[in-house]
Amino acid sequence: MKRVIAVLLALCLYAAVCCFPAAAANRVPEMEIDVALRPDGSAVITQTWTADTEEGTEFYLACRDSGYLEITDFSVSDGNGAYTLLENWDVDASFEEKAGKCGILETGEGVELCWGIGEYGSRQYTITYVLHNLVGAYFDADGFNHRFVDETSLFPTDVTLTIRSQDGTPLTSEICDIWAFGFDGQIQFEDGVIRAWGESALESGEHMTIMVSLKKGVLSPVRNADGSFGEVKERAFGGSDYTEEDVEATPGEILLGTVILLFAGVLVVLAVLIPVKLQKARQRKQLEHVDYFRDAPNNGNLNVTHRLGVCCNLCQEDALLGAYLLRLISAGCLEPEEDGNSEQVNLRLVHPPQDAGQYDDILYTVLEAAAGQDGVLQAKELERYCNHNSKPLASFIESCQREADRALLRGGCFKGAVRSGVKNLTKQGQSQLDEILGLKRFLLDFSLIHERGVQETVIWQDYLIYAVLLGIADKVAPQIRELYPEALPQVERFTRCISYAGYYNHMMYGIYARGHQLREAARRGGSGGRSSFGGGSGFSGGGGAGVR
Repeated sequence: MKRVIAVLLALCLYAAVCCFPAAAANRVPEMEIDVALRPDGSAVITQTWTADTEEGTEFYLACRDSGYLEITDFSVSDGNGAYTLLENWDVDASFEEKAGKCGILETGEGVELCWGIGEYGSRQYTITYVLHNLVGAYFDADGFNHRFVDETSLFPTDVTLTIRSQDGTPLTSEICDIWAFGFDGQIQFEDGVIRAWGESALESGEHMTIMVSLKKGVLSPVRNADGSFGEVKERAFGGSDYTEEDVEATPGEILLGTVILLFAGVLVVLAVLIPVKLQKARQRKQLEHVDYFRDAPNNGNLNVTHRLGVCCNLCQEDALLGAYLLRLISAGCLEPEEDGNSEQVNLRLVHPPQDAGQYDDILYTVLEAAAGQDGVLQAKELERYCNHNSKPLASFIESCQREADRALLRGGCFKGAVRSGVKNLTKQGQSQLDEILGLKRFLLDFSLIHERGVQETVIWQDYLIYAVLLGIADKVAPQIRELYPEALPQVERFTRCISYAGYYNHMMYGIYARGHQLREAARRGGSGGRSSFGGGSGFSGGGGAGVR
């Protein structure tokens, strides 16, 4: 009987394993895509996949039918040479029958480009095809909005994409505008081509959608598209963190604006004060109905707490940098050198962060570079460094934002775009927000709770760091002084450190914000820059890829 049971269990286990899709054991960790635009608006697309396979018989790459796209000249090759193109692709053929062969499969949604795995293990495939009618001729510009990498079962994948002109015409910001959607990365003009790449591997739910606008005359597209490219851009911007570019006002609009300005002086006070009062009233009501939260919210991720707090009007944009500076001081990485002038205090760099997150390390590295060889950071040194080397500070702040956006996106915290308000929170997002609200309520009532004998699990320095993040340090610090009389000198010194961190934060963030405003204006206008997680609607192409 025991032997029978063992056999049955083995069969059940085998059946369970077989139920998993082949893609579970296969992945494409690297993908390079080259798009050569031809004068007629078609493109020769070459994809190089570095693949690891253990199961299945074939790869497939789907392309939806947008009503005008057509694929020809499909070919596949690997280290052993070119594959044989079959006129009729048989999905049910065996592993051996598909080896060294490729074909196009007609589907109800378009076509799938298929090829045999050939051999399990690590292998590189080169897939080439011509995509006709990619670029459309609109009345105001030529261009396309195309999903080059759609959601697949082969993630995570590092993707780099290059768009160039087949005849060698440099693609520059003078003749092109560029935008990117659906992934954490960049799109830039480089050496006469357009390059897009992920700064982290694409994961499930992410994609690479690229939108390019070209001046008339650069190409001669055979596809005449209805409407304007401005309408294409408007659809693509929906749900993204791009915003519409400013449009030139008509004389009538200028006159109307002048009339409105006459009344602006009266209305501006109401327009500012009423929303602020309503917001404060809503937050007070929220705090009354949320339970205390005594631990670090959002699994201790400062970036997520700040980003969610900004989205829901609980935090200021510049609060995160101040919190990180204070955390470095709390950890003993920075030592304020007080000389009686709190606004001009120097910061001595003592040691890099130990057992801390990567963002503490990155900020410390920025400060270390600004301090120079003596290891003592003066405010003027930091200001001069940030003005002349804006990229490290901008990279730190924006990588914090991207990491938080990615975590919120993965956690399904918003119904739509990541940077949304309270109304767009999902159940998971509200739960994450409640932790922040609960901590804020706990900190505001800290002295009362402490008197009731509740033992907090976070040391008071950490509570003050979160108080800085939430903009309530001035209310929490007096309670800390009252409740920790035995540590009054340390509390007083740490409270002064809050003002030191605030001074350096204000100066650094001011420099970043000015540069960011210029970069964002260029990015929205199509000069390249950070991609948007959301948006990209109205794209052509797309379709899943995987192994079966």
